[in-house]
Amino acid sequence: MSLSRDVREFLAAAGRKGGRARGRRLTPAARAAAARTAALARWMRHRFDTDSFASLGLPGGELVDRGLRRLAAGDLASPEALAVAELRPRLRFLGVPVPAVAAQVDGARERLYRTLEATHGALAHARFHALLERLDSFCDAFAATYPRGIHAAHRARRWMR
Repeated sequence: MSLSRDVREFLAAAGRKGGRARGRRLTPAARAAAARTAALARWMRHRFDTDSFASLGLPGGELVDRGLRRLAAGDLASPEALAVAELRPRLRFLGVPVPAVAAQVDGARERLYRTLEATHGALAHARFHALLERLDSFCDAFAATYPRGIHAAHRARRWMR
C-alpha cells in the first residue's frame, strides 16, 4: 500500500518542522551528540545491515556498542567509553568510526583503571585486563571476519602495551 503524494508531502513537512523544533530546544552539545549517534547508526546499517556489533556475534560486540554510544553521547567517564577510547587507533584502522571525542580523552588507560578501581576495588586490575582483552578479541575477530587488506606485519602488532 502506497500513500498518495499529498500525504507523503504533508508527513515530510511535519517531520521537518518537528525536527527543527527539537533541534532548537537542544543545546549545541546535545545536537552534536545526536548527530554523532545518527552517523554511527547509518554507518552500521550501511556496512552490516544491522544496528549493532552485538548482533554480528563478535566477542565483545556489546561492549563496543555501549562504548561507541556513550562516546557519541559525550559520556567520557563510563568504563566502556574509556576502553573504546583507549583502543581508538586500532578500531579506526579497522574502519570503525569512533567518534572524534575519543581523542579528547587524556590518559584513557589511566582513567579507565581509576574508574574500575573506584567501582571494583581490589578486583580492578583483573577487570581492567579482562575488559581490554575482550575488546582486543573483538578487534581480532572483526579483522578476520571483515578484512580490509591489512598488512601481515601490522596484524601481529599488539595494541595493549
